[in-house]
Formats: sequence, structure tokens, C-alpha cells
Amino acid sequence: MRRLTMLVVAVLGAMLLVPGAAAAEGIIGSLSIAPSTVRDGETAQGTVTLAFPDAADTTVLVFSGDTGVATVPASFVIPAGSSAGTFPIATNAAAPPTIVQITAWVGNTPRSANLSVNAATPPGPSLSSVSFVPSTVVAGQNATGTVTFTGTMAQGAVVQLSSSDSSVAQVPSETVVSAGRSSGTFNLSTTAAGTVTITARWFGVTRTTTVTVTPGTPPAADVVRITKARWKSGLLTIEATSTNPNAILGVYTTSGGFMFNLTNNGGGRYSDQRGWVTNPVQVVVRSNFGGSAAATLTN
Repeated sequence: MRRLTMLVVAVLGAMLLVPGAAAAEGIIGSLSIAPSTVRDGETAQGTVTLAFPDAADTTVLVFSGDTGVATVPASFVIPAGSSAGTFPIATNAAAPPTIVQITAWVGNTPRSANLSVNAATPPGPSLSSVSFVPSTVVAGQNATGTVTFTGTMAQGAVVQLSSSDSSVAQVPSETVVSAGRSSGTFNLSTTAAGTVTITARWFGVTRTTTVTVTPGTPPAADVVRITKARWKSGLLTIEATSTNPNAILGVYTTSGGFMFNLTNNGGGRYSDQRGWVTNPVQVVVRSNFGGSAAATLTN
């Protein structure tokens, strides 16, 4: 009898710890936060992506692991038929350096992501510049951006990016400088004529540059060729070339799924190896300057 009583109490306690079911029984696929590092009371944005759109509104419960450092709304609604929704995250400019766990919850499915608030700038190399090739483009044309540090980043670095006018030019929310490197690249896409300021930020260091977008006809796409495409025992090796030495070449599955970017070895030559990869049979290499090529993997 005593064991039964303890079991009932344990079950009831667990039920009290689990938030109530949301208005629609959706399933959260992922939670992301951008930017993932903020300072001086800046606001971040959380994005919840559902595994599939729901026919009814989905109420998402949101929690902050430290409300004295970062606050979130108690809940927000992803409208019926939508697969994602966003919510604001307010931060305390006076808080000490803190990593706050933000949790989104639908039914019994939680997802969490970390937000670094007022993080101290690490010692060692620092962000020195952000630049583009070309720095003047025609609307509809892409450009390759580069963030550069004063030295090699032993642990790598995540750099936040923003555009002063996203109706003219768009950049990803962040780019990664891999461990052992001093720079990283990212794509800039354009849609209209104008001049924009692109900002790169790493902890307390900010660097900016301008990009001019003019009206006109975009230039022809670069020519991409795959010179080696091999999969053996889980190791995928891809080598390719582009007629544009500043291109960013990405490897994709034939269904369009992104796999990874190739390393620019200079002179229009690119390569990379990835282990523990299921054989995709065929791959497509795409350039941010429009070129592409496909290949069937050899063994």
C-alpha cells in the first residue's frame, strides 16, 4: 500500500511540473535565437519552428531560465497553417555576463536554446573588418562577404551580422569562423537599388562597411565544375572549381538539402572532406554567383 501511495504521489508531482497542453497539439521541431549573443540591453528574437503546420492555432509557452537577465512573453501563438512563429527576448543591460536558457513548450514537447547576455569579450585576436567582393553590385546579384580577425581563432568564433536595409540587401544573422582560421565568408543577396551598411559584431566589437546596389542586369553566372566526388566508408570528399575565385560553393543533396560549404583554397579551387556521412549517391555543388554542377559519387 505504501509503495502504491508513493507511486501516485510521484505521478501527480510529475504532472504538476509539466505545463498544460497548448491550444493545438503541435510538435516543435526547433527553437533558435538570433542574435545568440547580446549586450547593453539589446533585444533578441526567438523563432519556434513546428515539425509540420497545424490546422488550428498553436499556443507556444515560453520560459526564461533567469528572468532577472532575460525576459520573454508567457506565450505566443503560431497561426493556423504556419510552420513558424517568433517572440521577443528583452535583456538587462546591468546584468553580469550570463548564459540564459530559453525554453519553448508545446504540449509535452520542450525545446531549449541558450542566449549569452553581456558576455565579456574574450582575450586574444579581435574582429578587425567586414568586407565584400564585389562591393558594388547590380540588383539581383550576390556578393561574398568576409569577416576577418587579427589572428587565428583557436576555438573559432560566431559573428553576428545585420543589414541597415533588408529591402535592398540581405545577410544571414550570423557567420562562423572555424577553429584554426582567422576569417569566415558569407553570402549577401540583393533585391533593389540603394546603399546599405552591413554590420558585423563579435561580443563588444563592431565593424561596418557599405555596399552599393545599382539598377541593371546582373552578370552571367560563374561556371562550376566538380573535379572529384567520392564516398568511401562514410568519408565524403568533394573537390570543385569556379570561374569566380571569390565564390562560396555549397554542397547539396539532389533533393536540395544543404550539407556543407567547401573550403576556398584560392585560385578558384575548392575542396572539403566530411566523415560519418551516409552515402548521398549524388551531390550538387552550387555557387552564390549562380553556377552549379552535379555529380554521381564514386567509391
